[in-house]
Amino acid sequence: MKKYFIVACVIALIGLIGSLMHNIHEAKVYEDKWKTAVANVKAYDELLSDSKSKSTAYELTIDQLNNVKDSTIRELNELKKKLKIKDKNLISTQNIKTVYSKADTIHFTDTIFKDKVLLADTIIGDEWYKAKVTLKYPHTVIINPTFTSDKSIIVSTKKETVNPPKKLWILRLFQKKQTVLKVDIVEKNPYVQQESSRYVKIIKPH
Repeated sequence: MKKYFIVACVIALIGLIGSLMHNIHEAKVYEDKWKTAVANVKAYDELLSDSKSKSTAYELTIDQLNNVKDSTIRELNELKKKLKIKDKNLISTQNIKTVYSKADTIHFTDTIFKDKVLLADTIIGDEWYKAKVTLKYPHTVIINPTFTSDKSIIVSTKKETVNPPKKLWILRLFQKKQTVLKVDIVEKNPYVQQESSRYVKIIKPH
């Protein structure tokens, strides 16, 4: 009888420990979801604020990314598909839109405009480049060009062979591979030429 009692106690203890571990796991899951929600609220608040120099990253699952309604994030997701990046390899996506503008004023020594009441404004260009030209009597020309850069950055992982890949695919199957980070930078403005870029991955010392 004592033996059965001990077995029953052991079974009950195992059940209790299992239930406790399950509750701890559930609590950790809810805590992670709460932290993610807080981070996303902070990111949204910063989006609505006047802060332009910094922003908090949104934290989304792949399912959320594929169903999000935000137009910018949807564009990033479409770009990911065009680049043929698999969901399991996606690390992060980012969009940076900047506008550059600088006005220059030219004063001529001689009168170049005949009309004493001349004040003419005209704008030339397109959605990526615009120039506002202002003519003022008697000899002033003001040029104010504006450039718009719309850059998307997608970071993903990709498996590549450590050594140069063999020509035959059957041989490549047996080559040692490593996972590398791939950074795709796509600029929409056709007038912008990317000169160089750097992406540094920080690794922990062993």
